[in-house]
Amino acid sequence: MESFKYILFPLPLIQEIFKKPKNGFSDIFDIGIYRVSQTLQINEYNALKQVLYCYYRGGLTKSLEKKFHQLEFDEVFFRDDDYNGFNDYEFVPDEAIESIYEYCKENPDFQKEIEEFHRLRQVKDVLEITFNISSIINTYKTYNIAYNGFNNQPLVSIKKDMMFDFYKNSKTDYEKALFAMYAGIRSIIGNKDFAETTGSMIKCRMFGAKNQDELEFILKDKKVTTAYKRYTTDYHYKKMLKELVARGFLMSEIGYNKRTFVSCKLDMKGLEDAIVNHIQNKSLNYKVKQVENNRLQALNSIKRRLNKESS
Repeated sequence: MESFKYILFPLPLIQEIFKKPKNGFSDIFDIGIYRVSQTLQINEYNALKQVLYCYYRGGLTKSLEKKFHQLEFDEVFFRDDDYNGFNDYEFVPDEAIESIYEYCKENPDFQKEIEEFHRLRQVKDVLEITFNISSIINTYKTYNIAYNGFNNQPLVSIKKDMMFDFYKNSKTDYEKALFAMYAGIRSIIGNKDFAETTGSMIKCRMFGAKNQDELEFILKDKKVTTAYKRYTTDYHYKKMLKELVARGFLMSEIGYNKRTFVSCKLDMKGLEDAIVNHIQNKSLNYKVKQVENNRLQALNSIKRRLNKESS
């Protein structure tokens, strides 16, 4: 069974922290759980076996429960009211599994729903938490429609323990804003050791926008605009960046030459070295490109001169 230390969610959801102060984190957490479930490797037989177990013992979503009752009514399979699929102490409903397997071949949407349920059941063990599966599914589908499937949106990776903390424990508006800034920065860094960015981009990402155009659209919401005006002042922005390092959210942050360098892996000395190497490599790459451009210009000039002489 996989072990997950991080929960992923699409960048635009950050704005829900400001739009819905009471349950924004809950919705983000639900969607993160759903996304974790989609990464699990599952076995088709086990998925059918588990859904049948829940059919006999309880725990199915209302949608699946209704569909299984219909399958029973249509005699796609026959319910084992005497043993509930058990042989002594072992649950082996192989005959029912075979019948449902054949039915799923002709009804792929039903199979997808079974696998969706199974994945979320597995997540309960992986993350060691309890939740309502139907609620998770409904929240994900609602936001997926509202955000057009989150197409081409960066992902935010947050440690599971941190997500649990913000999900379970009440936080001040300032702490929520700190989380939003951190989440936005995480979307920029990704899996890299560090990232080179700008203050304006951090402010975009902090409110769930991947660029300035998206930010302008998001700021049409009054609650988001209020928070944006408050937390993007020069005072708050610099204070929050420093506090993210002080609290251990970020390992380091250095502003240099109108750029902001941030890292969740490197300490200040490590980031300092990385910045120097980064700038030196960029400078070398620039010089290499200049050499190549000059070489091409020289070749073109040679061809023009030779063609002129031959004519």
